[in-house]
Amino acid sequence: MDQIPNRRRPDSIPERRDFTPKGHVRRIFHDHKLGVVAMLLGVLLSAGLFAATSAWAVNERLTRRVTEMTYQNDTRSLEYVRRKEADLVRRAAEEEQKLASREEELAPKNRPYLVVSLAERRVLYLKGNDTLFKAPVAVGSGKTVVIEGRTKRFITPRGRMSITHKELDPIWVPPNWHYVEYARNRGMGIRDMSNASPNALSGYPAGRVPVSGNTVIIPPWGSPQRAHKGVLGVAKLEMYDGYYFHGTDNPASIGSAASHGCIRMHKDDILWMYRNVPVGTAVFIY
Repeated sequence: MDQIPNRRRPDSIPERRDFTPKGHVRRIFHDHKLGVVAMLLGVLLSAGLFAATSAWAVNERLTRRVTEMTYQNDTRSLEYVRRKEADLVRRAAEEEQKLASREEELAPKNRPYLVVSLAERRVLYLKGNDTLFKAPVAVGSGKTVVIEGRTKRFITPRGRMSITHKELDPIWVPPNWHYVEYARNRGMGIRDMSNASPNALSGYPAGRVPVSGNTVIIPPWGSPQRAHKGVLGVAKLEMYDGYYFHGTDNPASIGSAASHGCIRMHKDDILWMYRNVPVGTAVFIY
């Protein structure tokens, strides 16, 4: 018997499958394909919008909370500043009261005393609530000069002092800074002979700054060149450490900050002080 050749079957054609949902949903999807797609897209967009809106709301709540916390913190800071300011004002008032009480304690009982206002450039002679005398003055200029590496500043010292000595027609014995200042103001050199013999400059006039060529000579202590008449005016009232009430050969300076630390006065005013203010009188400079 003849054998029938083994024929290869053709590959089977896959069955067409329908993946649409079954039943009622299937009919809706089949009949309204575009509408369903649009609906699904709308749902997805709505979900995204909802998520974005929720994130925005959370962020807004967080921002409000941070702002509220910052405001509360600023409020606390402001309250702290107010408390500190009130405390400083209270302490300043207490210190002012203490100073006023201290001044009352320091002011001599039933005795006149002198008060010098550096700001107003005025001296007052007081007894209790009465002003016995007042006059304009010149006070320290505040300028500086450097001597041997040290800076000298010309200020009138503040504080409580007293009159220790009085003198008519006083002679001024200039410190070394006077000659240094004189030379610097004129662009001249300096030669220091302050420790030489008092007679070392016998050829130079008394009471004058010795000058040789373009050089200022600082004269010996005790020499005639160190004795300057008329610079302190007609009288002086000494306080301490070289600080005086005194007259001046430059009356135009009264009422200004022009001195080297002393308190300058007009001729009639310093004479009144000399005649009426006794040694031992308290002096308050502020």
